[in-house]
Amino acid sequence: MKELVATGDLVLVSALRHHLNEEQVAFDVFDGFVGSLFPGDMSIASHRVMVSDEDYHRAKRVLDDLQNGVMACEAE
Repeated sequence: MKELVATGDLVLVSALRHHLNEEQVAFDVFDGFVGSLFPGDMSIASHRVMVSDEDYHRAKRVLDDLQNGVMACEAE
């Protein structure tokens, strides 16, 4: 497994979860529990999104598109 991103941005993690699921990219989120140890200081509460080596490039494209504003979660 490779780390796709480590972030304290819960909105990014949520959007990434949604879009990775849409693209059928398997992933795991590690260290999500850390936020409860340091309430109010999200700068040290990183969530690490991990993907398989085989899916890394597809997942990286999804992340890049999200960070560049190409993708957005739309209400249906």
